[in-house]
Amino acid sequence: MEVTTTSTRIGKFEARFFHAAYEEEFGRVKGHFGPINCVEFHPDGKSYSSGGEDGYVRIHHFDPQYFDFELEA
Repeated sequence: MEVTTTSTRIGKFEARFFHAAYEEEFGRVKGHFGPINCVEFHPDGKSYSSGGEDGYVRIHHFDPQYFDFELEA
């Protein structure tokens, strides 16, 4: 409850992305002031939206470099 009543400099919540098989983190996206409750990906895989306790739904578009990523095995 107090997350949304504190200074905006305190809350820097982020979505973290992990490889499903290797369980390695490959990305982080900041943007919410409060905890993130929901993440949904667009069917084309080029963007996603996130909803948080800060009352905002944010739409994120992946940079072209995201699609050039290759995981070293």
